[in-house]
Amino acid sequence: MKKIRLKKRFGQHFLKDKNITGKIADSLDIGEEDVVIEIGPGGGALTKELIKKKPKKLVCVEIDDEMIDYLKDEFKDCGSIEIVKGDAVKFDFSKCGSRIKVVGNLPYNVSTAIIRNLLNYKNILETAVFMTQKEVAQRLVSKKGKEYGYFPALLQNFFEIKKLFDVSPKAFVPPPKVWSTVFKMVPKDFSLDKEELEQFEKFLKKAFSSRRKKLKNTLGVELPGLSEVLSLRPEDVSPEEFYRLFIMFKQENNV
Repeated sequence: MKKIRLKKRFGQHFLKDKNITGKIADSLDIGEEDVVIEIGPGGGALTKELIKKKPKKLVCVEIDDEMIDYLKDEFKDCGSIEIVKGDAVKFDFSKCGSRIKVVGNLPYNVSTAIIRNLLNYKNILETAVFMTQKEVAQRLVSKKGKEYGYFPALLQNFFEIKKLFDVSPKAFVPPPKVWSTVFKMVPKDFSLDKEELEQFEKFLKKAFSSRRKKLKNTLGVELPGLSEVLSLRPEDVSPEEFYRLFIMFKQENNV
């Protein structure tokens, strides 16, 4: 077996701690009828734990050609595994099944972009468990305050997001300079079509464009019944309140 070459452009830091990979696999609650998608399997440490759970199908999405060759050789005797080349930022998750569970140690430089793409497939997602840089995870689970921004406000309307545990740099090869956090995303009974999702995202970006200003000044609007919310700064408004504000804003502006 040839040695794996790590590539900085893909932000590759491979898990080596079997205790961590085992905990991540356990947190997915994999059943025998489940279709599991692993984003960025890398050296396959987590993949081995997922295979032990005996899902109906395991799809590994990897962008690195050399890594794909390595994984195909490493898991050539595992019939339930499919290794495909793909960029998770643009990947069509619906190709893998009508109900999916997604897991991955996400590259730090594109972690939020991958999660944003997955939002397009929320209606087929049962659960997702991700590991990201600790600071990214802290922002995603925040509901208000300085770490809170447009993306957590968007995402938390669609998902319950729960921190599971932190991971030391020592758990990786090579060790990153920062700690990581594993968190779980479970879909809420809430959905928007593609057009309205894009409108809502645009609205939130505008709302957070001037964090120190009150919303009524940033958005340039007065709405009956929501004057109290509009007098707040964006970091003090909950995800659910933002959606209510968005609906009223649309009605007022005939969007």
